[in-house]
Amino acid sequence: MLINFSFSNFKSYRDEQQFSMQRPANAQKHEEGDWERKDISTVAGVYGGNASGKSAFFDAFQFVARYIVNGFNPNYDIGALFQPFRLDEMTRSGESEFLVDFLGTNDTRYIYELSIMGGKIDYESLRAYNGNRTNRIYERERSGGSYSYKYGRTFSGAKKTYEQMARPETPYISILYAANAAIVQPAYEFFRNRVGFYRADLFDRELFNIRIGLKKGTPTAKALAALMANTDLGISVVQTKDLLDELQESSQQPGDPREGGYEDLASGVLALVEPELTREERRKRAQSLAKQPSEPRYEFSFMHRGKDGFEESFTEDEESRGTLAVLAFFSLALRLLSSRSVGFIDEVDSSLHPNYVQELVALFKDPRTNPHQSQLIFTTHDVSLITRTGADPRILDQDQIWLVEKAVDGSSSLYPVTSIPSRWDENFGRNYLHGIYGAAPRPDFHEAFVQAAKDLQDAHVELTAEKYGVEA
Repeated sequence: MLINFSFSNFKSYRDEQQFSMQRPANAQKHEEGDWERKDISTVAGVYGGNASGKSAFFDAFQFVARYIVNGFNPNYDIGALFQPFRLDEMTRSGESEFLVDFLGTNDTRYIYELSIMGGKIDYESLRAYNGNRTNRIYERERSGGSYSYKYGRTFSGAKKTYEQMARPETPYISILYAANAAIVQPAYEFFRNRVGFYRADLFDRELFNIRIGLKKGTPTAKALAALMANTDLGISVVQTKDLLDELQESSQQPGDPREGGYEDLASGVLALVEPELTREERRKRAQSLAKQPSEPRYEFSFMHRGKDGFEESFTEDEESRGTLAVLAFFSLALRLLSSRSVGFIDEVDSSLHPNYVQELVALFKDPRTNPHQSQLIFTTHDVSLITRTGADPRILDQDQIWLVEKAVDGSSSLYPVTSIPSRWDENFGRNYLHGIYGAAPRPDFHEAFVQAAKDLQDAHVELTAEKYGVEA
């Protein structure tokens, strides 16, 4: 579970940014759900114009998570994900800092800090909370060309051996985990197993996961199949057989024209791969194979209803992208909600209708559908989530709305609506679009398009005149 995240000098963010899932006292008073931790939010929506820095915020957290998980791999390229703020001479070669405050897989609260400069780690530490105080697990700091190490009282193990394994470009937590230092495992496994990053426009990847899950018969796939059966989307799971399965089945039916056909085929294959077998041995093996039940295969069928109750089934290849997107997000939601996790979804509204986006977010706000208090953090342009219409409440509460704005110097800023004087029942969607909180794009390119259209027209006239030898 993520509690706080701060970072500086990463991509479009030059100055320190502070993101928090902690709920203020006022928000906890309005919370109706019976959560284990009412002080930690389950959702956060990040708003801002195109190219403002919303995705870069996600990239900052993803960098830390991937760096920790993959950093011990000598083939891991830190430069592929790490980019300091490049629009300032000092920050281009300056220090980048990250701090993650989170609950590990053992529900202990940890704070992990990391500072990087020039592709090497300057400072790194891991601390664990004991009540309201934190205790050091380890601390590593570079001075000149060497590192100094400090350890807490609970740290045990071959410290000198660990230090000899350390590399300037590798997080120490990665080294300790690889060396089976049990004390860092709950923190490390949070980043490896509890955090996921998803781009909404790449939902096809989730469809691949669904197919694998159906083939393996995973609990998530079975739950998804049951869920689809109880919706009005017309999506159902059907068991499929290929020609070989059908031949095996018919081969066992007395009187079927294909009776014994599977045994004949299997015997022929055995003669090629195991020529040392006698004919009688091949026949017995083939009969045994024919009696083994085939492994079931499943795929989704998409049922469409027409006039007078007429129904027609469509395959996945024939189905619309919109329906496939809904299926993918249902699957993703089930996976995230099945155990405590943190899901980052970039541009969640790019593939889903606003009604489905609202329902997806609502799943994470309801303890009945989110019993493990998983978290959904997403970027979006969908103001329906923060707009109050009549007596209907907003989907996102005041403290769950975050804004990103890019300044004239190219640097991005991330800030919550709660940092701006506002009322709990304010119509944030309308005010956001009107630019009251900043962060909303204020397009001013109409006249530029007028000029561009005129330039194109003039160019077309000149080319026409040149082609036919007339005056423009």
